Amino acid sequence: MIKLRVLAAISLLAGWQAASADDLRIERLTWAGVKLVANDTTVFIDAIGTDLWDGKPPGGMVPPVADTTRRYALITHAHNDHFDAATLQEVLGDKGYVICHESIATYVASRGLRVIPARTWEPVQRGGFLFTAVPAEDGFGAEQVSWIVSRGDTKFLHAGDTLWHGKWSLIGQQHGPFDAVFLPINAARIGPDPKPETPGVMGPAQAVDAATLLRAERIVPIHFGGHQPPGYLELAQALETFLAAAKERDVAVARLLPGEQLDL
Repeated sequence: MIKLRVLAAISLLAGWQAASADDLRIERLTWAGVKLVANDTTVFIDAIGTDLWDGKPPGGMVPPVADTTRRYALITHAHNDHFDAATLQEVLGDKGYVICHESIATYVASRGLRVIPARTWEPVQRGGFLFTAVPAEDGFGAEQVSWIVSRGDTKFLHAGDTLWHGKWSLIGQQHGPFDAVFLPINAARIGPDPKPETPGVMGPAQAVDAATLLRAERIVPIHFGGHQPPGYLELAQALETFLAAAKERDVAVARLLPGEQLDL
């Protein structure tokens, strides 16, 4: 079944008349959030507008806003640091849509949002963009996907807060190379004591390995800087460790603060 879906996706991609990517703007938002704007379309990925960090959001709070006619929000999974229903209701209005994996579509719709369900490996075309949900692995058992977003000849992957998994190479072979990949790096351990020693989120060296298998031109590190003991413990100096690992492996990094745009 997976092979059939991959073949169907390749067929759709091959026949897709892509829109120009010259007008595309990509902005990093708070935490794991990303915003893409092209012509009359805005696309959010894991955008949140609620301060979950007691007044100290990592890198500062960048509320999701849009002034385009068409608006879409992708979510990798339904944890509250990746899915902010109240904020999405406000920014999407009564015409925008949340695009999410079919496994959580009913839950997302129950929060008062208009939903476009997506199946793994099967592209969804909207607003001059092509969105493809690909496998990811949540550290706490939730349903999770990564998103490939394509426009014209430009292609990105956003990996939410996935663990390391065995599908990176397949994704890279079928859909790479990528202009940029947005990958979590903080190797967080979460929950009441005693916490497991194994992180619930991918770590710095794993992000570099994933980018290599994905055939990415650059990594944008996301999902770091939210250390909140005792419940949420990040790897100490996660960003510095990541930058050192990327330099050692000769992997390019686009280090963006929330509110900064990606320069391709």
